[in-house]
Amino acid sequence: ARPISFHLLRHGVYDKRRNRAEAEYIAEMVRQVLTNSPQHTIGIVAFSEAQQDEIEQALTRLAADDKPFGEALEQAYEREDDGQFVGLLVKNLENIQGDERDIIILSVCYGRPPTGKMRMNFGPINKSGGEKRLNVAFSRAKQYIAVVSSIESTEITNDYNDGANCLKSYLRYA
Repeated sequence: ARPISFHLLRHGVYDKRRNRAEAEYIAEMVRQVLTNSPQHTIGIVAFSEAQQDEIEQALTRLAADDKPFGEALEQAYEREDDGQFVGLLVKNLENIQGDERDIIILSVCYGRPPTGKMRMNFGPINKSGGEKRLNVAFSRAKQYIAVVSSIESTEITNDYNDGANCLKSYLRYA
């Protein structure tokens, strides 16, 4: 099996720097990993602080509806191996540097807004050094990376921008 998987959510909507569909899908992925492969450590990387918050809320909602998952999630958040913190992380592109986990789940977040026409505004990725931020995120996984996205690579048209071009190439690769 490839060490990377791509999960396209056609119904994902980008609204106020959040994508609830991606957050809920990721919460379900975390439940699957904690149920089927509890030995693996997990890190979630959102492309914005707002999406990081949305994912944390989705995990909390799912835990409230599923008591065994809630208990597993609590343990995952506090997990240590040999005195080293290796707990579940939910971070964003700006603060993931230095952290590694067995499994990394990336929430691309960007997509069509409720109005329909997607803008090529990828926040920090569009700024100078945006491709470096992406490379840091892409290299946090020890074993496996899952890319959750509401857009395909072909929908990114401002590929003259280094960060946007890096994202486009990575989505195509995934």
